[in-house]
Amino acid sequence: MVKKRVKKKPVKKVSKKSGKRIVRTPNRAVRSSKKKINLVLKNLFVFAVLSLVSALLHNFLSNDLLVNLFLLLSIVLGFVAVAFLIVLLILVILKIMKK
Repeated sequence: MVKKRVKKKPVKKVSKKSGKRIVRTPNRAVRSSKKKINLVLKNLFVFAVLSLVSALLHNFLSNDLLVNLFLLLSIVLGFVAVAFLIVLLILVILKIMKK
């Protein structure tokens, strides 16, 4: 006796909708406040100092593994500091344009 091959029918997945509704808020203008500027300044200072410390450790160490680690760390922290500098400039420009 030869067995017949039975084709499997594709199963349709039924998606259940949850009872949660997504409420979209209208686009608000970004406001530059003193708290935001102080927070960005603090973070900029922290990441700039950390980047400089890791760059100094990169120069003074002799172990190849640590030299490469601190070089990579200083590059990444430098990019984060530059990002905070850009955000600070944007907030200052928004504050000037508000007046």
